[in-house]
Amino acid sequence: MDIASFVTSLVTSFVIFVVLVLVFTWLSSRPGNAPVYYPSVLLRGMDPWEGRGRGTRSPVGWLRQALSASEGDVVAAGGVDAAVYLVFLSSVLSILVFSGVVLLPVLLPSLTTIIDNPTGIVNMLANSLPGSATFFLTFVALKFFVGYGLELSRLVPLIIFHLKRKYLCKTEDDVRAAWAPGDLGYNTRVPNDMLIVTIVLCYSVIAPLIIPFGVAYFALGWIIAKNQVLRVYVPSYESYGRMWPHMHTRIIAALLIYQTTMVGVILLKQFLYSPILVPLIPISFIFAYITHMRFYPAFAKTPLEVVQHDVKETPNMDAIYTAYIPACLRPEKLEDVDIFEDAQSHTTSRAPSI
Repeated sequence: MDIASFVTSLVTSFVIFVVLVLVFTWLSSRPGNAPVYYPSVLLRGMDPWEGRGRGTRSPVGWLRQALSASEGDVVAAGGVDAAVYLVFLSSVLSILVFSGVVLLPVLLPSLTTIIDNPTGIVNMLANSLPGSATFFLTFVALKFFVGYGLELSRLVPLIIFHLKRKYLCKTEDDVRAAWAPGDLGYNTRVPNDMLIVTIVLCYSVIAPLIIPFGVAYFALGWIIAKNQVLRVYVPSYESYGRMWPHMHTRIIAALLIYQTTMVGVILLKQFLYSPILVPLIPISFIFAYITHMRFYPAFAKTPLEVVQHDVKETPNMDAIYTAYIPACLRPEKLEDVDIFEDAQSHTTSRAPSI
């Protein structure tokens, strides 16, 4: 590689980096939860206000409305599951593109061999595929060592907090809002874990050395994520297990890709009994269908035990009044509600008549 090519690639990478930083900075200044709203609109391709499907609007109409979204529009979109799906696809695409750029100098010398001898592509793939697994092994190792180290130390949020406090925060409320740890972030955390599942399963056949890194990633991730959820992050909502259908679908897809890769690699190695592994793929489809029919209705349909309750229960006013009394002034017998008579009469006089 000459100096001119190196400088050109370096400048191109720097320009792409600057453009991405500017775009993400601008999107973060938009109202509402942009990582949830924009992927939702992109995936639907429709107007969330009118519910019209694809092809009923101009090609940029939905994008124009997405860029002018308000807080209410973001809430109405409700696209957490769609955001998870899009982030997963974008992560896979970015990894494939980056791996292609890294492996391009290795594959270019083989291009002449493929053109001269097309029938030898099978043997060439069987010999060259294990060498390309080093990139993905390094990727999983970096996610394991660096990713969880930054997650546990929270160094990046600390730097962001100090920058916000120095340049953006004007009041004490702004400082407290900047210091807030936020929620877990399902729309970014789940796709990253699903990507690691797919990579580890697929390349466990080509390079079994990746298996210990995958096991260590999820073992340490379970400990760190549990600590962060219980002691650091403040949940913004409770999913009640509704992420299970999405994770189940991604894991089944990763399993099918893994089995297809396994059969293909073993066929490339010219193993005589490799067709025995082919029934694994239809068995996985049957397993996915049975689990979907058995468990998905629990998430798609509301149970009768929940439906039979009233829409809104009448609040216990005594408990509300008691909550505002300091512990040192609280009476021993909560049954003595004489102290609440004035407050109750005041509230009753203002209560609207139904």
